[in-house]
Amino acid sequence: MKKEFRIAAIVAAITLSGCASDSNSTANLPLETNQIQNETQIQNVTQALNLANNTLEDSHKMELAWFATVQLKDAVDALNEAKEYYAEFEHDPSEANSSAGIFSSKTNIQATQDALTEFNVYIQKANAIRSEALTVLEDAFSYRKQLDSIEALKYYPTTAKQLEQQLKKLVNYVASDNTENAIKYQPDLVRKQRALEVKTVTKIYLSDSQKELKRQKTAGISRHAPETLRHAEATLKAAEAFINAEPRAISRITDKAEEARFALAHSLQIATAVKKLKAMPESDYERHIVSYEKILLQVSVALGSGDLRDQPISQQGKHLVNHIRTNLQGQNDSLIAQQKAEAELENKHDQNSALQLQLAEFKATSAQERRVLSEDNNRYLQQIAELSAQLNRAKLPQAAPLKQVTPVKHAAADEKPVQKTEVSAIETPAENAPAETTAEATS
Repeated sequence: MKKEFRIAAIVAAITLSGCASDSNSTANLPLETNQIQNETQIQNVTQALNLANNTLEDSHKMELAWFATVQLKDAVDALNEAKEYYAEFEHDPSEANSSAGIFSSKTNIQATQDALTEFNVYIQKANAIRSEALTVLEDAFSYRKQLDSIEALKYYPTTAKQLEQQLKKLVNYVASDNTENAIKYQPDLVRKQRALEVKTVTKIYLSDSQKELKRQKTAGISRHAPETLRHAEATLKAAEAFINAEPRAISRITDKAEEARFALAHSLQIATAVKKLKAMPESDYERHIVSYEKILLQVSVALGSGDLRDQPISQQGKHLVNHIRTNLQGQNDSLIAQQKAEAELENKHDQNSALQLQLAEFKATSAQERRVLSEDNNRYLQQIAELSAQLNRAKLPQAAPLKQVTPVKHAAADEKPVQKTEVSAIETPAENAPAETTAEATS
């Protein structure tokens, strides 16, 4: 931290009159070069200071103050010190190279840079501690995350805070290079964290059923529906046992919680019906039975199974169940047939679409082939025309026609036969041949 004593400054000013405010590294440089360097240094320091502020903001998101309390505190102190030195030349750049203190050999800008360096070192150390703690105490942090997700602090704040303090103690072991103790005491913490998780999940999903079971026992439901109540209690205990074994299987926990609620509601309804029956005089027994029979009659008429009151009530119920199952089977068969027909129709539609796609591809290919053939034909015709033009330009000589030979007539008996003259191929004289050669060929 920058500390100055005004009285000491006056004394030092008198005794150390030879000291200059500017550093030796910049005193001998040209004025313009020195100014440019100062501006560059100040700009770099300003950027570094802004980056440090952003880093400190990010450290809050990463809980560095919780993971490495001492190191982050030192980092904050270093950053505040850098800001104090920076304030000396923030609005007056000429003070950048002034002495940082009466007994300091550093300039304000040098002191700012050194403080920022210290800040970065402390931040790096804090990040290293956090990374090591997350690795060494992986199980404990995994349970911590789970407890946060189910809001254990909301349901059991005291226990949750105690476990957080215990985890912090293990992190402090890591921060003080005592990783062995952190590893040693982690299993005990994990056991407690898991117990809190089970307790919280049970509270969330089964607390209402637990309260209802306790209420029914207090209300004496067991006197009127003991078997039904025992079944409901066993269902609830099974749900509790399942949560203890698999506290994160939320889907199945939800189903088992619903089973427990249903069983308890059932026991209440049975107990209520039994209490009414017990309070009923014998003269009302017949009316009570007939009321249930009327309900079965309404159901049988609605299903079209006829009047079944000539059978025992238990048989009426069985008949209705069989009738419903038969109808449902028929509906299922019809539904299956309909689904099969729809699948076949969809399959044919897919096949038709595939054929249409193939046809489109064939048409596109044919059009491409026709276009290529047309281009080839045009190219061939153009080549033939070019060859014909070349022949015309060459003016090659024509072959001389052969002499016509007069057919020989047959001579009379007293006439002498005319001797046949053999016709030989006539050579075509070469163009521009000498005259002598042409005459000789003629003779």
